[in-house]
Formats: sequence, structure tokens, C-alpha cells
Amino acid sequence: MTLLSLLSLGGCVSMEKAPPVPTLTLAEIRNEIALSEQRLQTSMEQQQKQYVQQQHLLVQLNTDVTNMKESVNKVDSKLSTLPPEPPKPMVIPTEKCAAPSQGHTVDGKLLVGEAEWIWVDAANDAFQARVDTGATTSSISAQEITIFERNGKNWVRFFLSHQEMDDKIQIEAPLVRHVRVRQASADDLDRRPVVRLTVRIGDMTEKAEFTLKDRSDMTFPVLLGREFLKDIAVVDVAREYIQPKPKLKDVK
Repeated sequence: MTLLSLLSLGGCVSMEKAPPVPTLTLAEIRNEIALSEQRLQTSMEQQQKQYVQQQHLLVQLNTDVTNMKESVNKVDSKLSTLPPEPPKPMVIPTEKCAAPSQGHTVDGKLLVGEAEWIWVDAANDAFQARVDTGATTSSISAQEITIFERNGKNWVRFFLSHQEMDDKIQIEAPLVRHVRVRQASADDLDRRPVVRLTVRIGDMTEKAEFTLKDRSDMTFPVLLGREFLKDIAVVDVAREYIQPKPKLKDVK
């Protein structure tokens, strides 16, 4: 019985068939071939594009190398024309050097001290001014400030007054703009009008902008800031009143 059982079991195993292999239709084969051709074509196009890019890069590199060689040749040509030693500076005797004019630097700039006399055309008088390179704008003492219109434009009328002056001087000038200034002793911004005045220091006459502020309790009625001094003056803080006090007959 055992032997018959084994033979019977073996017969069952040997009688099972392998799973059938699916067969492709002609259309499916053609479709697979077409997909393979498309993939191959795409790959060839990408490789050709990369090749063209590499060719362009090589051309650009060759151009850059050629330009660099030309630049190096130009530099070498200029270097070959240079003298072997730098020229020695020419020494001019002191007696042949032109002396700067009185109150000016060698390059012609006005020389001013820590304090100077300044002539204000609108006031027809001269006033002491403090020269302060730490201040941006200039300032002039003003009281009773009034803004009015003249010929369609804004003007300012104020009185210049100071502790050493007996009378107030009325001045009228065009209004340029308003500025906001923060005082060192206060947190709020102080809104001040700005006017343009013609002034004179030494032999120099300039139109300058001044903010209006009551300076009657200060030492100087006028303060000259950096905007007025730059490009035209050099300050020597160790000196005062380098320039002479302007007089009416000196003002042109």
C-alpha cells in the first residue's frame, strides 16, 4: 500500500503542467519596437545637444585665451617702454614758490579760525560767528519769525537780535524749506525754517542756507556749519578771527 501510495503521489506531481507563456501579438511587438526606437532617438538627441554645448564652450574658451594673450602682449609692450628707474622729483627752491595770499591756504582755500566775523547783506552789518565743523547746517539768531507770501512765493520775516546788540534788525529772505532738528537737551524734534542769505568772510562772498533759531542767549548770533565750509575753507581751530572784520566800504 505504501508503495502504491508513493507511485500515485508521484504520478500526480508529474502530471502538473507548467504555466503557459503569454504570447505577444504582432501589434504589441511593433509597439514595443516603436517605444525602443523613441527612447533611442531621445537619448541620441540629448547626446548631440551636449556635444554642441561642449563645442560652444570650447570655442568660447579659445576666444577668451586669445583675448587674454592679446592683453598680456599689450601690457608687456607698455612695460617695455617704461624707464628702468622712476624719474626723480624736481626740487623747486623755496624762494621760487608762490606764497599763498593773506588768509588763504596754498591751494587758494579760505583759512578760518574757530570764530570769525561774517557780513550779512540783508542786515547790512557784520556779526561774530562760531565755526563748528560738527554742525551740518549753519544757523542765525531769529526772533518773531513770520512767513508771508510775496509774488507767489513764500518769504520769511524775522528780527536778528543778540545780547550785545542794542536794536533788533529786521531781515526778509526767501523761504527755502523747513527742517527738523533734534536738540541735545530735548527728545522732540524742532521744526525750523531755512532761508538763503548772501554773506561775506574775508574776500569771499557766498550765498548760504541758514536755519532760523533764537540764539540770543548764546555767545555767537551766527553759527557756520559744514555745508558752508566744505570745498571753500580750511579751519584752524587753534586760531580765531584770521579774516579781518568786513566793513560796509569793503562789501561790493
